[in-house]
Amino acid sequence: MTASPSRRVRATQVGLLVLLVVCSAQLAYWMFDEVRYTADVKTRLRVAYEAEVESARALVRAGMPWHEIAYAYPQVKLSADSVTLVLDPNVAERLEAERDHRLNRYGWEGAFFLAVLLASMTIVVHAVREDAALRRRQEEFLAAVSHELKSPLASLRLSAETLALRDPPAARRIELVHRLLADLGRLQRVISNLLETSRLSAAELRGAPQPTVLAHAVADVVGEMQDQEEGAARLRVDVPEQLVIVADPEGLHALLRNLMHNALKATSDGGDVSVRAWEAVDGVHLEVRDTGIGFPPEEASRLFDKFYRVTGDASDRAAGTGLGLYLVRRFAELDGGTVTAHSEGPGYGARFTVTWPLAQRT
Repeated sequence: MTASPSRRVRATQVGLLVLLVVCSAQLAYWMFDEVRYTADVKTRLRVAYEAEVESARALVRAGMPWHEIAYAYPQVKLSADSVTLVLDPNVAERLEAERDHRLNRYGWEGAFFLAVLLASMTIVVHAVREDAALRRRQEEFLAAVSHELKSPLASLRLSAETLALRDPPAARRIELVHRLLADLGRLQRVISNLLETSRLSAAELRGAPQPTVLAHAVADVVGEMQDQEEGAARLRVDVPEQLVIVADPEGLHALLRNLMHNALKATSDGGDVSVRAWEAVDGVHLEVRDTGIGFPPEEASRLFDKFYRVTGDASDRAAGTGLGLYLVRRFAELDGGTVTAHSEGPGYGARFTVTWPLAQRT
């Protein structure tokens, strides 16, 4: 059986990590061995020089002239009393200097390579963890997509069978039709997000940015949400007509659709959702605020990661694919804008703010 590409990548990462650990151990042993070798060399030289001193002393006792002894053993000197033979102090200092030089050189070289290996191991460990987290999010994404597709399909089938096999009263028939439309809208959102994500991942050409009246774009999405009877929240919109941004119309529609759907989904049990926009010196701001389930403040920066979903009981009531806010950030960035998220915590609602650059006045 052929291993999957992800398994091969993980095996390569683990193999590289093991190799780096082995190299680090080998480097540590080399440094230890060099220190031991340097000390051993110094000891052997010191013993050899001391042996020369003893040989010189033996020659003195045998009556050999000092100038001949000095010529044969240049490392041997007379002490201050001009009687005792000793090892030249300069030789001892030179041995210490050579030892220190070797130790410093090996220390710096070893430390440098060890730092490189440790940095490499850190990078590989980080990559392995990120890869594991991404695979976990992908598995959760597949489960979420299956749920997001299966639930409306089951509801569609039930409503269609009720209409086909029975003859419900007019009021019930209208209710079933509205449910059919809501389920179809839910399917359309999931499929649209999947297609938009695939298009962005494949770096396909997007629509050309063009001046767009923000109020009109918001009104289109609000009308779409109302037609599909999204949730039980009270929606308030305050977007001045004069606000104009430069954006890809399709990307802007997807951005607004996902932001509003996210807010309405978070307040599915009832609450308030407000959409307002204003112009400031740093650009045009759009804020979507809700009084829904909220999220932990520390999760704010991760909400826009691909496949990421907030964990916890509250978020289970607002399950999704983890693509909506990712698309919001990507489309905002492609138009030169930014998006931020804020919440005081679970149960305290949330606020999402998109900022676009000011459009050039003509």
